[in-house]
Amino acid sequence: MSRPSTPAAPAAPAAAAAHPWEYSAFRVAVARTQRLSPGFVRVTLAGEELRHFAPWGLDQRIKLVLPMADGSRPDFGLLDRPTPHPKEWYARWKALPEDRRNPLRTYTPAAIRPALGEIDVELFIHEPAGPASSWALACAPGDELVLTGPDARVGFTGYGIHFMPPSPPSRLLLVGDESALPAIGNLLAAAPSGASEVLLELGDPADELLSLPLPRGGENGVAGTAHALRVVPRAGRDPDALELAVREWGEEHGAEFAADPGAYAWLAGEAGATMRIRRVMSAEWGLPKERIASLGYWKHGGPLVG
Repeated sequence: MSRPSTPAAPAAPAAAAAHPWEYSAFRVAVARTQRLSPGFVRVTLAGEELRHFAPWGLDQRIKLVLPMADGSRPDFGLLDRPTPHPKEWYARWKALPEDRRNPLRTYTPAAIRPALGEIDVELFIHEPAGPASSWALACAPGDELVLTGPDARVGFTGYGIHFMPPSPPSRLLLVGDESALPAIGNLLAAAPSGASEVLLELGDPADELLSLPLPRGGENGVAGTAHALRVVPRAGRDPDALELAVREWGEEHGAEFAADPGAYAWLAGEAGATMRIRRVMSAEWGLPKERIASLGYWKHGGPLVG
């Protein structure tokens, strides 16, 4: 599996001047699916256009433009060439009747293989299942959709990348729920040995079976020679479990972590919890904002499509 690489900054080609936006829309089709655990389905997307997809970010944000329940894909200009600025295609999407808007969902690829024209996306199955979860459970090879992501022909922009430490970090704190697992896997695979601590909220411990490069064993995670993992069990639908775990961790380590110039925190998951945890790290621990990266993948009560 080829994971995204650490962001580089290649010079932008002349073609970038004619491109109105940092992302391109890519036509893709489902190549294969795999049930990884009770909560996760891996969907491999393939398409000739993906040979131009730029694998520059460990937590690179992409957007899946899913087909309607009936399989249709209303035209709102996203596939115009060159890909238009979101203020154009998103406005057209919003102008459609609500029942005719394609679901838009944000993910981080678990693996990118431009040479093969493939991307792996690991989707967490929410309960009750929303449009993305329903699609992941039902999709089959050959099903077509669209994704947006960075285009190597445009050059490096950094758009959609949140893991941008001011200097190579010597210590990482990674915080997230199930939706953050693919990005956490990418970050751990690229981190120096022993540099990372992970606070991971799970509703089902079996979802930890994803291929995180972590040691196994112990009642509540394990501190090993590579990285340290603490699994935070979700009690029912408690939205504060991860925040409480971060506060507990911070009581013992927060001030010392903030004082370490090589420390960097990355957090992702439910949008509201992510914002609250970021405030804890910044206001209570004193961690400089430039040493915190945060990303909301979803939110309670509705889709996160912005």
